[in-house]
Amino acid sequence: MKRVLWLAGLIIFSLVMIAEGSGPKEGDVPRNFVLFFEVLDYTRELGDAVTYFFNEVLQPGDQLIVYTPARVYGFSKITLARPKRELIATMQEKLRGDTAVCSSNYKIIINDMKNQARDIENSETATADGQAGLKNSLVVYRQDMDNLQALRKVNVTLLMQIANMFKTQQGKNHMVMMYQAEFRPIPNKDTLSRLRAIPIISFQAIELFSSDSQKVPLDAEKFIDIFAEVPLTLHFLYIKPKDASSVQDFKEHSADMYDVFAKIAKATGGIVETTANPEAALKSLVQAIGESAK
Repeated sequence: MKRVLWLAGLIIFSLVMIAEGSGPKEGDVPRNFVLFFEVLDYTRELGDAVTYFFNEVLQPGDQLIVYTPARVYGFSKITLARPKRELIATMQEKLRGDTAVCSSNYKIIINDMKNQARDIENSETATADGQAGLKNSLVVYRQDMDNLQALRKVNVTLLMQIANMFKTQQGKNHMVMMYQAEFRPIPNKDTLSRLRAIPIISFQAIELFSSDSQKVPLDAEKFIDIFAEVPLTLHFLYIKPKDASSVQDFKEHSADMYDVFAKIAKATGGIVETTANPEAALKSLVQAIGESAK
């Protein structure tokens, strides 16, 4: 997860809860939300999701902290009492700007991978010089993949701190993660078939462009146990374009994150949704939270 200023955000959230939370009325169950945006592109659909979350998910008395890709924003009960239109416009602006700033390095790497994939498609493999150029492109692509992985680290310490913070927080605690599916460029199908037919390159090509093996980003079982003790419910909303399966020259690159966080979410009683429309997924969240309160 690509995050900065985590510690500051945790301090803000703790102060909001302690200093400005007046305590629930008898019979009321306070609700506390942590909303993560793990996204690379700000879209109209994300803006609509922000609108829906503030208008339909949040209720009087709730408290909220929002993690964008760059910063954290704390919302106390007092802050959330301000006009919804004002809160929504501000949060949309912050999310748009923070996403643009923090995705730039990621997109530079993706663009270079696209260039390498096109070079591989155009490579001449019948000569020794052509195969040497192809090998060089494969090496550069591999380095790009390593650089990409360096930007995809899960902050385990942050998750531990959030869990510890909620141990003493009364009420229903929900962590909602909106994760935008990642895709990396690969050579087209004809090129992949051609590479598999070259003995000295076949294994490397399969490893780079066909294998789904990725290192597990964190210990899911560990966090299932931790969240169960808090308690903290994780809801995992996986945002994936409708036409993603029809894009032949891109490969999904976030199955590792999906597998881990979907597993944790299910174990904590949260929802898991794969959708092109995050607002629709939030409607499922509202229903799930409503049913759990019965």
